Amino acid sequence: MISHQEDQNTISTKRSHSFLTAIKSVFATIGVISVVLFVIFVGIISISIYSFSSGIKTFSSSMGGASSSAKTGLTFTTPNTSSPYIAGIRLYGEITPENSALVIEKLETARDDKHVVGILFDVNSPGGSVVPSQEIYDTIKEITKVKPVVTYVREVAASGAYYSSASSSKIIANRGSIIGSIGVIMNGFEADKLIQFLKINPFVIKTGALKDTGSPTRPMNEKDKQYLQELIEETRMQFVDDVKQGRKTSDATMKFMSDGRVVLGPQALNLKLIDIIGTKQTAISELVTLAKVKTTPDVFYYDDIQTFSELFAQKFAGSTSNIIRDSFSENFKNTKLQNKIPKAEY
Repeated sequence: MISHQEDQNTISTKRSHSFLTAIKSVFATIGVISVVLFVIFVGIISISIYSFSSGIKTFSSSMGGASSSAKTGLTFTTPNTSSPYIAGIRLYGEITPENSALVIEKLETARDDKHVVGILFDVNSPGGSVVPSQEIYDTIKEITKVKPVVTYVREVAASGAYYSSASSSKIIANRGSIIGSIGVIMNGFEADKLIQFLKINPFVIKTGALKDTGSPTRPMNEKDKQYLQELIEETRMQFVDDVKQGRKTSDATMKFMSDGRVVLGPQALNLKLIDIIGTKQTAISELVTLAKVKTTPDVFYYDDIQTFSELFAQKFAGSTSNIIRDSFSENFKNTKLQNKIPKAEY
Protein backbone atom coordinates (compact mmCIF):
# COMPACT_ATOMS: atom_id res chain seq x y z
CA MET A 1 0.00 0.00 0.00
CA ILE A 2 2.86 2.37 0.90
CA SER A 3 4.62 1.45 -2.31
CA HIS A 4 1.51 2.24 -4.35
CA GLN A 5 1.18 5.61 -2.56
CA GLU A 6 4.82 6.42 -3.29
CA ASP A 7 4.26 5.62 -6.99
CA GLN A 8 1.28 7.97 -7.06
CA ASN A 9 3.36 10.70 -5.39
CA THR A 10 6.21 10.16 -7.88
CA ILE A 11 3.85 10.39 -10.86
CA SER A 12 2.26 13.49 -9.42
CA THR A 13 5.65 15.08 -8.84
CA LYS A 14 6.76 14.30 -12.40
CA ARG A 15 3.54 15.75 -13.79
CA SER A 16 3.99 18.88 -11.71
CA HIS A 17 7.58 19.16 -12.85
CA SER A 18 6.60 18.71 -16.51
CA PHE A 19 3.86 21.29 -16.13
CA LEU A 20 6.24 23.79 -14.53
CA THR A 21 8.79 23.12 -17.29
CA ALA A 22 6.16 23.73 -19.94
CA ILE A 23 5.07 26.95 -18.22
CA LYS A 24 8.70 28.12 -18.04
CA SER A 25 9.19 27.36 -21.74
CA VAL A 26 6.06 29.29 -22.64
CA PHE A 27 7.13 32.30 -20.56
CA ALA A 28 10.66 32.08 -21.95
CA THR A 29 9.31 32.07 -25.50
CA ILE A 30 7.00 35.00 -24.71
CA GLY A 31 9.95 36.80 -23.18
CA VAL A 32 12.13 36.29 -26.26
CA ILE A 33 9.32 37.42 -28.58
CA SER A 34 8.72 40.48 -26.38
CA VAL A 35 12.40 41.39 -26.47
CA VAL A 36 12.53 40.97 -30.25
CA LEU A 37 9.40 43.10 -30.72
CA PHE A 38 10.80 45.73 -28.36
CA VAL A 39 14.09 45.83 -30.25
CA ILE A 40 12.24 46.15 -33.56
CA PHE A 41 10.14 48.97 -32.09
CA VAL A 42 13.24 50.76 -30.80
CA GLY A 43 14.88 50.19 -34.19
CA ILE A 44 11.96 51.78 -36.02
CA ILE A 45 12.03 54.78 -33.69
CA SER A 46 15.80 55.07 -34.11
CA ILE A 47 15.51 54.90 -37.89
CA SER A 48 12.84 57.59 -37.86
CA ILE A 49 15.00 59.86 -35.70
CA TYR A 50 18.07 59.11 -37.83
CA SER A 51 16.20 59.77 -41.06
CA PHE A 52 14.76 63.00 -39.73
CA SER A 53 18.14 64.21 -38.46
CA SER A 54 19.78 63.17 -41.75
CA GLY A 55 17.17 65.13 -43.65
CA ILE A 56 17.75 68.18 -41.45
CA LYS A 57 21.51 67.80 -41.87
CA THR A 58 21.24 67.54 -45.65
CA PHE A 59 18.86 70.47 -45.75
CA SER A 60 21.04 72.66 -43.56
CA SER A 61 24.25 71.76 -45.39
CA SER A 62 22.77 72.44 -48.80
CA MET A 63 20.01 74.92 -47.98
CA GLY A 64 19.13 76.72 -51.14
CA GLY A 65 21.36 74.36 -53.07
CA ALA A 66 19.47 71.08 -53.20
CA SER A 67 18.79 70.53 -56.86
CA SER A 68 15.75 68.60 -57.98
CA SER A 69 15.10 67.20 -61.41
CA ALA A 70 11.82 67.50 -63.25
CA LYS A 71 13.23 65.16 -65.88
CA THR A 72 14.35 62.31 -63.64
CA GLY A 73 12.33 62.92 -60.50
CA LEU A 74 15.52 62.48 -58.44
CA THR A 75 17.43 64.92 -56.23
CA PHE A 76 21.08 65.46 -55.42
CA THR A 77 23.04 67.71 -53.11
CA THR A 78 24.87 70.86 -54.14
CA PRO A 79 26.76 73.06 -51.67
CA ASN A 80 25.45 76.37 -50.40
CA THR A 81 28.70 78.26 -50.70
CA SER A 82 30.12 81.39 -52.24
CA SER A 83 33.62 79.90 -52.33
CA PRO A 84 35.19 78.12 -55.31
CA TYR A 85 34.90 74.34 -55.21
CA ILE A 86 35.44 71.21 -57.30
CA ALA A 87 32.27 69.33 -58.24
CA GLY A 88 32.62 65.57 -57.79
CA ILE A 89 30.36 63.49 -60.01
CA ARG A 90 30.30 59.69 -59.88
CA LEU A 91 29.66 57.24 -62.69
CA TYR A 92 29.40 53.92 -60.87
CA GLY A 93 27.93 50.63 -62.02
CA GLU A 94 26.20 49.81 -65.28
CA ILE A 95 25.31 52.74 -67.53
CA THR A 96 21.56 52.89 -68.10
CA PRO A 97 19.27 55.57 -69.55
CA GLU A 98 18.11 56.38 -66.01
CA ASN A 99 21.44 56.87 -64.26
CA SER A 100 23.04 58.54 -67.30
CA ALA A 101 20.27 61.16 -67.30
CA LEU A 102 21.09 61.98 -63.69
CA VAL A 103 24.84 62.07 -64.39
CA ILE A 104 24.25 64.47 -67.30
CA GLU A 105 22.08 66.69 -65.14
CA LYS A 106 24.80 66.85 -62.49
CA LEU A 107 27.38 67.70 -65.16
CA GLU A 108 25.20 70.49 -66.49
CA THR A 109 24.55 71.81 -62.98
CA ALA A 110 28.30 71.96 -62.34
CA ARG A 111 28.82 73.68 -65.69
CA ASP A 112 26.31 76.40 -64.83
CA ASP A 113 27.50 76.93 -61.25
CA LYS A 114 29.86 79.91 -61.29
CA HIS A 115 31.55 78.67 -58.11
CA VAL A 116 32.64 75.38 -59.72
CA VAL A 117 36.24 75.67 -60.96
CA GLY A 118 36.29 72.16 -62.43
CA ILE A 119 34.69 68.74 -62.38
CA LEU A 120 36.17 65.54 -60.96
CA PHE A 121 34.51 62.74 -62.92
CA ASP A 122 34.87 59.70 -60.64
CA VAL A 123 34.41 56.54 -62.72
CA ASN A 124 34.06 52.90 -61.70
CA SER A 125 31.92 51.19 -64.33
CA PRO A 126 32.02 48.26 -66.77
CA GLY A 127 29.98 50.20 -69.34
CA GLY A 128 26.43 49.80 -70.52
CA SER A 129 24.01 51.15 -73.10
CA VAL A 130 25.31 52.76 -76.28
CA VAL A 131 23.29 55.96 -76.51
CA PRO A 132 23.56 56.95 -72.80
CA SER A 133 27.35 56.53 -73.07
CA GLN A 134 27.41 58.75 -76.15
CA GLU A 135 25.28 61.37 -74.41
CA ILE A 136 27.69 61.58 -71.46
CA TYR A 137 30.62 61.80 -73.90
CA ASP A 138 28.97 64.66 -75.79
CA THR A 139 28.05 66.51 -72.57
CA ILE A 140 31.61 66.34 -71.20
CA LYS A 141 32.99 67.39 -74.58
CA GLU A 142 30.92 70.58 -74.49
CA ILE A 143 31.71 71.32 -70.83
CA THR A 144 35.49 71.13 -71.41
CA LYS A 145 35.14 74.20 -73.62
CA VAL A 146 34.33 76.27 -70.53
CA LYS A 147 35.61 74.24 -67.55
CA PRO A 148 38.13 71.42 -67.08
CA VAL A 149 36.80 67.90 -66.50
CA VAL A 150 39.27 65.36 -65.15
CA THR A 151 38.32 61.70 -65.04
CA TYR A 152 39.62 59.58 -62.20
CA VAL A 153 39.33 55.84 -62.84
CA ARG A 154 38.90 54.19 -59.47
CA GLU A 155 38.98 50.57 -60.69
CA VAL A 156 37.28 50.07 -64.04
CA ALA A 157 36.53 52.28 -67.03
CA ALA A 158 35.56 49.75 -69.67
CA SER A 159 33.45 49.90 -72.81
CA GLY A 160 30.77 52.60 -72.41
CA ALA A 161 32.42 53.96 -69.27
CA TYR A 162 35.66 54.60 -71.15
CA TYR A 163 33.64 55.99 -74.06
CA SER A 164 31.93 58.42 -71.67
CA SER A 165 35.27 59.55 -70.25
CA ALA A 166 37.19 59.86 -73.52
CA SER A 167 36.25 63.53 -74.04
CA SER A 168 37.57 64.58 -70.62
CA SER A 169 40.36 67.13 -70.32
CA LYS A 170 42.53 64.41 -68.77
CA ILE A 171 42.17 60.82 -67.56
CA ILE A 172 44.01 59.61 -64.46
CA ALA A 173 43.99 55.93 -63.50
CA ASN A 174 45.65 53.72 -60.92
CA ARG A 175 48.27 51.23 -62.09
CA GLY A 176 45.83 48.38 -61.37
CA SER A 177 42.86 50.03 -63.10
CA ILE A 178 41.20 48.22 -66.00
CA ILE A 179 40.86 50.33 -69.14
CA GLY A 180 39.48 49.71 -72.61
CA SER A 181 37.03 47.15 -73.98
CA ILE A 182 36.51 49.30 -77.05
CA GLY A 183 33.81 47.38 -78.83
CA VAL A 184 30.15 46.45 -79.00
CA ILE A 185 28.40 43.25 -78.01
CA MET A 186 24.91 41.96 -78.70
CA ASN A 187 23.50 38.96 -76.84
CA GLY A 188 20.53 36.74 -77.54
CA PHE A 189 19.37 33.13 -77.54
CA GLU A 190 17.50 30.66 -79.67
CA ALA A 191 14.60 28.88 -78.00
CA ASP A 192 13.05 27.21 -81.03
CA LYS A 193 13.99 23.69 -79.91
CA LEU A 194 12.50 24.30 -76.48
CA ILE A 195 9.34 25.67 -78.10
CA GLN A 196 9.07 22.56 -80.26
CA PHE A 197 9.56 20.34 -77.21
CA LEU A 198 6.72 22.16 -75.44
CA LYS A 199 4.58 21.70 -78.58
CA ILE A 200 4.05 25.43 -78.97
CA ASN A 201 3.50 26.74 -82.50
CA PRO A 202 4.46 30.42 -82.69
CA PHE A 203 3.60 32.46 -85.76
CA VAL A 204 5.03 35.72 -87.12
CA ILE A 205 3.46 38.08 -89.62
CA LYS A 206 6.06 40.52 -90.93
CA THR A 207 6.60 43.04 -93.70
CA GLY A 208 10.24 42.27 -94.37
CA ALA A 209 12.74 39.41 -94.13
CA LEU A 210 14.76 41.13 -91.39
CA LYS A 211 11.86 42.41 -89.31
CA ASP A 212 12.07 39.54 -86.77
CA THR A 213 15.86 39.25 -86.74
CA GLY A 214 16.95 38.09 -83.32
CA SER A 215 13.64 36.49 -82.46
CA PRO A 216 14.18 33.55 -80.08
CA THR A 217 11.36 31.62 -81.76
CA ARG A 218 13.47 30.68 -84.78
CA PRO A 219 17.13 29.91 -85.56
CA MET A 220 19.27 32.75 -86.89
CA ASN A 221 20.28 32.39 -90.51
CA GLU A 222 23.36 33.83 -92.21
CA LYS A 223 21.46 36.85 -93.50
CA ASP A 224 20.40 37.70 -89.94
CA LYS A 225 23.95 37.36 -88.63
CA GLN A 226 25.40 39.50 -91.40
CA TYR A 227 22.80 42.19 -90.82
CA LEU A 228 23.41 42.37 -87.06
CA GLN A 229 27.18 42.21 -87.52
CA GLU A 230 27.07 45.19 -89.86
CA LEU A 231 24.87 47.04 -87.36
CA ILE A 232 27.19 46.60 -84.39
CA GLU A 233 30.24 47.23 -86.56
CA GLU A 234 28.84 50.62 -87.50
CA THR A 235 28.20 51.28 -83.79
CA ARG A 236 31.79 50.26 -83.01
CA MET A 237 33.11 52.71 -85.59
CA GLN A 238 31.24 55.53 -83.85
CA PHE A 239 32.95 54.42 -80.63
CA VAL A 240 36.38 54.35 -82.30
CA ASP A 241 35.95 57.71 -84.04
CA ASP A 242 34.87 59.46 -80.85
CA VAL A 243 37.74 57.96 -78.83
CA LYS A 244 40.24 58.98 -81.52
CA GLN A 245 38.84 62.50 -81.52
CA GLY A 246 38.69 62.81 -77.74
CA ARG A 247 41.99 61.13 -76.93
CA LYS A 248 44.01 61.92 -80.09
CA THR A 249 45.03 58.26 -80.24
CA SER A 250 46.73 56.69 -83.24
CA ASP A 251 45.26 54.28 -85.76
CA ALA A 252 47.73 51.67 -84.51
CA THR A 253 46.36 51.97 -80.97
CA MET A 254 42.78 51.64 -82.10
CA LYS A 255 43.64 48.65 -84.26
CA PHE A 256 45.37 47.00 -81.28
CA MET A 257 42.36 47.64 -79.04
CA SER A 258 39.79 46.73 -81.70
CA ASP A 259 39.33 43.16 -80.44
CA GLY A 260 37.62 44.42 -77.29
CA ARG A 261 40.53 43.76 -74.93
CA VAL A 262 41.16 45.57 -71.67
CA VAL A 263 44.56 46.71 -70.40
CA LEU A 264 45.94 47.81 -67.06
CA GLY A 265 46.99 51.35 -66.22
CA PRO A 266 50.65 51.26 -67.37
CA GLN A 267 49.81 49.80 -70.79
CA ALA A 268 46.89 52.22 -71.13
CA LEU A 269 49.38 55.04 -70.51
CA ASN A 270 51.74 53.73 -73.19
CA LEU A 271 48.82 53.54 -75.63
CA LYS A 272 47.75 57.09 -74.66
CA LEU A 273 44.36 55.85 -73.52
CA ILE A 274 45.02 57.72 -70.27
CA ASP A 275 47.26 60.67 -69.35
CA ILE A 276 48.73 59.87 -65.95
CA ILE A 277 49.14 56.95 -63.55
CA GLY A 278 48.06 58.21 -60.18
CA THR A 279 45.55 58.42 -57.38
CA LYS A 280 42.47 60.50 -56.76
CA GLN A 281 44.68 63.19 -55.25
CA THR A 282 46.69 63.22 -58.47
CA ALA A 283 43.49 63.84 -60.40
CA ILE A 284 42.55 66.69 -58.06
CA SER A 285 46.00 68.26 -58.48
CA GLU A 286 45.72 68.06 -62.26
CA LEU A 287 42.29 69.64 -62.09
CA VAL A 288 43.63 72.52 -59.99
CA THR A 289 46.39 73.09 -62.54
CA LEU A 290 43.95 73.10 -65.46
CA ALA A 291 41.58 75.41 -63.58
CA LYS A 292 44.46 77.82 -62.93
CA VAL A 293 43.58 78.40 -59.29
CA LYS A 294 46.23 79.15 -56.68
CA THR A 295 44.90 76.94 -53.87
CA THR A 296 43.14 73.60 -53.91
CA PRO A 297 39.40 74.08 -53.34
CA ASP A 298 37.26 71.58 -51.47
CA VAL A 299 35.72 68.72 -53.44
CA PHE A 300 31.96 68.45 -53.05
CA TYR A 301 30.27 65.38 -54.48
CA TYR A 302 26.81 65.74 -55.96
CA ASP A 303 25.27 62.83 -54.06
CA ASP A 304 21.78 61.49 -54.50
CA ILE A 305 19.44 62.29 -51.61
CA GLN A 306 17.67 59.15 -50.39
CA THR A 307 13.99 59.39 -49.67
CA PHE A 308 12.70 58.40 -46.25
CA SER A 309 11.11 55.23 -47.64
CA GLU A 310 14.41 54.13 -49.24
CA LEU A 311 16.39 54.81 -46.09
CA PHE A 312 13.76 53.15 -43.90
CA ALA A 313 13.71 50.02 -46.08
CA GLN A 314 17.51 49.71 -45.97
CA LYS A 315 17.79 50.34 -42.24
CA PHE A 316 14.83 48.13 -41.34
CA ALA A 317 16.09 45.26 -43.47
CA GLY A 318 19.51 45.51 -41.89
CA SER A 319 18.16 45.81 -38.32
CA THR A 320 15.75 42.91 -38.76
CA SER A 321 18.42 40.61 -40.17
CA ASN A 322 20.73 41.51 -37.27
CA ILE A 323 18.01 40.79 -34.72
CA ILE A 324 17.23 37.41 -36.26
CA ARG A 325 20.90 36.53 -36.51
CA ASP A 326 21.65 37.54 -32.91
CA SER A 327 18.59 35.68 -31.61
CA PHE A 328 19.54 32.47 -33.33
CA SER A 329 23.17 32.89 -32.28
CA GLU A 330 22.16 33.21 -28.65
CA ASN A 331 19.62 30.39 -28.57
CA PHE A 332 21.32 27.93 -30.88
CA LYS A 333 25.02 28.39 -30.20
CA ASN A 334 25.78 24.75 -30.70
CA THR A 335 24.17 24.61 -34.11
CA LYS A 336 25.43 27.90 -35.61
CA LEU A 337 26.48 27.59 -39.24
CA GLN A 338 28.87 29.91 -41.00
CA ASN A 339 29.41 30.50 -44.69
CA LYS A 340 32.93 29.37 -45.53
CA ILE A 341 32.85 29.94 -49.27
CA PRO A 342 36.37 31.02 -50.32
CA LYS A 343 36.66 34.50 -51.78
CA ALA A 344 39.46 35.57 -54.06
CA GLU A 345 40.54 39.21 -53.98
CA TYR A 346 43.35 41.22 -55.45
